[in-house]
Amino acid sequence: MATFAVLAARPDLGIYHDLGVTARRLGHVLEVLDSTTLIARAHPPEVLRGGARLDPGAFAAVLPRVGNWRPDSTLAVLVAFQAAGVPSLNRPAAIRRGRDHWRTAAALGAAGLPHPDTVAGAEPEALAVAASAVCSFPCVVKQRRSRQGVGVIRCSTRAELEAVLDSLWRLGDEVVVQRFCPPGGISRRVLVLDGEVLGATEHVAAPGEFRANAARGGAVRGIELEGAQADLAVAAAAQVGLGFAGVDLLPDGEHWVIGEVNPSPGWTHFTAATGVAVGERLVLALARLGGNA
Repeated sequence: MATFAVLAARPDLGIYHDLGVTARRLGHVLEVLDSTTLIARAHPPEVLRGGARLDPGAFAAVLPRVGNWRPDSTLAVLVAFQAAGVPSLNRPAAIRRGRDHWRTAAALGAAGLPHPDTVAGAEPEALAVAASAVCSFPCVVKQRRSRQGVGVIRCSTRAELEAVLDSLWRLGDEVVVQRFCPPGGISRRVLVLDGEVLGATEHVAAPGEFRANAARGGAVRGIELEGAQADLAVAAAAQVGLGFAGVDLLPDGEHWVIGEVNPSPGWTHFTAATGVAVGERLVLALARLGGNA
């Protein structure tokens, strides 16, 4: 029997209750820790909970669930776990890379993996000029740490792009601009665990919407993934450095490109559509990671 930790900003979610039940069924213990209330100490590296020291060494492995909107301080806790020698399905540097669209684009580009043309910058007018030349129209503006379609805006003209960039710049948001991949409104989510595809779903956007997210009312169905697309998803997760990832593939004319690589993917809609027992596969992966397979 082994004890595993989950670092979660919302430990009350049903998926963590179900994950704990699955762990017990498999003979293990799963403790879900509220990462927003844990404190990381820099030196010596340790974790504090309620003023008392929490021993990371009590856990055989850790599953970090650090969403894009969570501050970097939640990753500092994972760094302390890492310093204590606790293996993690996703390491801090890989999570930072995966939840930042610019860092993701740079990593994928370095490996020659297909990804929409992406530019980043600060001054709105200069960024609009560059995006017009590189991405053309329509194009898509994304907050660098957006997820589930929040902070993702399609712009059809230069004037529209400049207005959006100016507004976000005044709010202090970091953004990227990407080429829009036609036809839009369709994506495929591929879950990758330890270099293996668990399955895939296809998402079709709600009428009048180009963001194909279940959270925004898109339809979800399980699909059989073609070999080339499966290889693309595995390569994307590996290049970003993630042991567990949700890779979003977008149709781009007759080809598919990598839209995003999510280091903290949910699996409620995925399991309902595919029947894949993601929770069980995660517990087994944690057991292997902690030497308790």
